[in-house]
Amino acid sequence: MLEGRKPFATFSEFYPSKWFEDLLAPFEPFIQSGRITCRIVDTPMPELKTRCPDLEGFRRVYFALPGEEWRIDAYEASIVNGTAEWDDALERLQGSLLGYEDWQNDWWIEHRYRKAAG
Repeated sequence: MLEGRKPFATFSEFYPSKWFEDLLAPFEPFIQSGRITCRIVDTPMPELKTRCPDLEGFRRVYFALPGEEWRIDAYEASIVNGTAEWDDALERLQGSLLGYEDWQNDWWIEHRYRKAAG
């Protein structure tokens, strides 16, 4: 992202999570300087807490270059709209939002099924 090759990145994990916080910590100086924007979306999961008392829910962390924040909203919408049935169109949409070119999305869609089947 700092090289300008990718406009957007996302990470997710159940929270709280020390290792996840450690993973994201190197982004902080770039957020503070304004080179990258960040949005955290927490989804509380009370049913998870009954099984895993140390966990509160699921956290998605989005990073975007300035001016590319619209990708966060579009990605979030693809998650909400994609809950019914995941398909190649949603996979391609998310890949495009992350900054992958069409040929890269084509390759990924073709090969992800082979990997799952193999």
